Amino acid sequence: MIWIVPAIVLVVPLVAVYFVLIRSMDRYHPAPWWMLGLCLAWGAVGAVGLSVVGDLLGQGAISFAMDRDFDDEQVFNASATFVAPLVEEPAKALGLLAIYLFVKRRDRESLGPLRGAVFGGIIGLGFTLSEDIAYIIQGGNAAGGAGFVGTFFLRTIMLGLGHATFTAMTGLGFGLFATMQSRWRWAMPLAGLALGMLLHFGRNLFGSYLIMEGLGVVVTLLLNAAVVLALLGLLIWLGWRDRQRIIEGLQGITGVLITPAEYAAATSGWMLLPGWNLFNLIGLPGGFRAARRKQAHLFQLAFHRQRARHAPPPIPGQPPTIDTEQDHLIAQLHAANQQGTRLAHETINPPPVIRG
Repeated sequence: MIWIVPAIVLVVPLVAVYFVLIRSMDRYHPAPWWMLGLCLAWGAVGAVGLSVVGDLLGQGAISFAMDRDFDDEQVFNASATFVAPLVEEPAKALGLLAIYLFVKRRDRESLGPLRGAVFGGIIGLGFTLSEDIAYIIQGGNAAGGAGFVGTFFLRTIMLGLGHATFTAMTGLGFGLFATMQSRWRWAMPLAGLALGMLLHFGRNLFGSYLIMEGLGVVVTLLLNAAVVLALLGLLIWLGWRDRQRIIEGLQGITGVLITPAEYAAATSGWMLLPGWNLFNLIGLPGGFRAARRKQAHLFQLAFHRQRARHAPPPIPGQPPTIDTEQDHLIAQLHAANQQGTRLAHETINPPPVIRG
């Protein structure tokens, strides 16, 4: 019991850092904090609860099939490798399914590929939060301080983004399903779930059966690096994809709704750098809150216009669809402009020099 508080003190701040890192990748259409909080809670409580039941049942079945004790090392390794991915990934995916069912009647941009990956990553972090605390306490009880520190280093530092990566793949599948027009959209959530389970299986396979010394440690480190790069690469690529959509959606409104300087700031590649947008909006005309609100309306308008350009042609005989949301966003931007709110400092040209 003495290890509970130290485990929480060590794990929570590191998971919070991972949380901010993943959330910051959704630059143009960030999810509400309350939705991210629900994702974290589902991963930490709901998904963990379901997984504990499923893992115990699977481990019991393997123990019976192998005719070994329930807590035998071979039974545990086989359960971690072959049962855990099949149980834990679907349990986490139920949170993504609930989110999709909640937002499907709202703006389709509410669950795009990037946001789906972010939701999945946060659910995975919640799972990591509870699972790592439990394993670190077990390590401390089994081997004292050395077991406590070693388990924390292995699970939360080295493998801390593992579950986030696995579930981000499932979230990407749900995001593609929500936005695609192709008939293959129905396969996307299952494909994302399968990829997440495959990555989970691969990590647990190496972690369970590699000897953690010499070459085994090197392979584990390389595997962890590949998992982290997969997650960050996915989020950066999806963020860059959204930036291209913003650029396309803002075509034709420069000089009408925004100034050239505002367009340059809104489409800058630096937007993908965590923290850049926050500092860029501080000190602008109109104040930070008004600038952030105007920027959110601008990005929503860009997504609407970009999506409208790629929408299928209307069916003959049907009346055209009136997009009242675009009209509302345009009105909000006009109001912000009238109030003097700007998204960039305007360059003031020096007066001409008059020579006598």
